[in-house]
Amino acid sequence: MKPEALRRNGGVWFGLPDGRQLHVGVAPEFVPRMKGHPGLRCDDLAAFTAHCDRHGMPYRADQEAGVARVFLQDPFGNRLEVVQGARPARMVKVG
Repeated sequence: MKPEALRRNGGVWFGLPDGRQLHVGVAPEFVPRMKGHPGLRCDDLAAFTAHCDRHGMPYRADQEAGVARVFLQDPFGNRLEVVQGARPARMVKVG
């Protein structure tokens, strides 16, 4: 849950089941990301795509990377990827 003091800045925070958070911000000169994108994993991609079908959310299925995945757009036009297969969360040091 986004702290009250930060809500005036816009955007949204999502709490993930494993305790991590996903923060999505806003920018005045926003341009949707069509190439760079977040990749999310799910346990049951078939259930996810069935949910998308029930709610009229278009997606494009793909297995080019050797794993079942779909691409779709968020309500703001950003590209999203959802990949089949759960993995335990782990911290990765970058840099």
